[in-house]
Amino acid sequence: MLLIRKLKLHLGSIVLASLLVLGGAIWHAFYSYSSGRIASGSSLPGLTVGGIAAAIILFELLLWPRKKLRRWKLFPTKFWMVAHIWLGLATGPLAFIHSGYRLGGTFTPVLMYLLLFVWASGIYGWVMQMIIPKWMLGNLPYETIACQIDDVSIQSALNARRMLTVAFGPKPAGLRKLANLDSVSAKMNGAVASTDGTKQVKAIVIGATQRRDSSRSRIEIDTESEFNANDGRELWRQYAAVIEPFILEGISRSGGEAILSKSGSQSPVRNRQKSVDWFSLLRESCSATALPIVDRLEELAVQRLQYDAQRRAHAWLHGWIAFHASVSVVLGVLLITHIILALRYM
Repeated sequence: MLLIRKLKLHLGSIVLASLLVLGGAIWHAFYSYSSGRIASGSSLPGLTVGGIAAAIILFELLLWPRKKLRRWKLFPTKFWMVAHIWLGLATGPLAFIHSGYRLGGTFTPVLMYLLLFVWASGIYGWVMQMIIPKWMLGNLPYETIACQIDDVSIQSALNARRMLTVAFGPKPAGLRKLANLDSVSAKMNGAVASTDGTKQVKAIVIGATQRRDSSRSRIEIDTESEFNANDGRELWRQYAAVIEPFILEGISRSGGEAILSKSGSQSPVRNRQKSVDWFSLLRESCSATALPIVDRLEELAVQRLQYDAQRRAHAWLHGWIAFHASVSVVLGVLLITHIILALRYM
């Protein structure tokens, strides 16, 4: 676990958070015992513990402006994040101690429920950030830069077209029309313009995939091999109808004509098992000389499957942040309101 490996980094914040909670609970209990009744939020320990919890919540909210002011080097980010985690966990017990272990009225329960939502979403995000990156590293060897998945997929489709053209010649007439990728590739998200003297040069920056096995990144086409014309037409047909739409659009948008499948509503390569079965049928319909090309096309389909898995993993990894941040801001606003009202009626 990350926590065990970096215990020294977390230890200081763990000790501080534990001391605040234990110290507040012991003081509150001693005060309640001395006074003969449970200390309320307006008592000295209640106000002190509540003030500490409020200060921690406001400190937690400073994480966003801290990210905007990185150049100021206010505090090392790793220490800030560790403090954010453990002091944030301490706010729940401190707020409960401040309330005298009871919720009264309407405003106080709303604050506590909001705090629980922030707490739960923060813990969820922490767990996801410990689990998902490790899972991605072990299960997605084709992982690339998430925002450039579409760009990398376009490059894969262009390379596949070149491979088929070298082996079998241009796409035969009468087959499904291919997308105009040449114009799309010039407008990729990673395209930047640079100036070389008086001449403007377009440079396309594409994220590399994690796998860097050159023997698997391409296949060498022996131009002297006698490729079967029937193989060429069949592979071009399946590529235009099924493989390229899936490479470009993935699971969520690609339907394909499913020529080798009875289902026409979804791509026949939409998951790994269906992809294996579909490409097995494709191999059976081709001669032995075309099998290396089929293998490469299958690899591109697997690559796209992993890109879709990467997108889902990123959604799990980052999707909670919007909820966590928005609820935290609402909590901060209501907390300030609570402080103002409490000071007015004291």
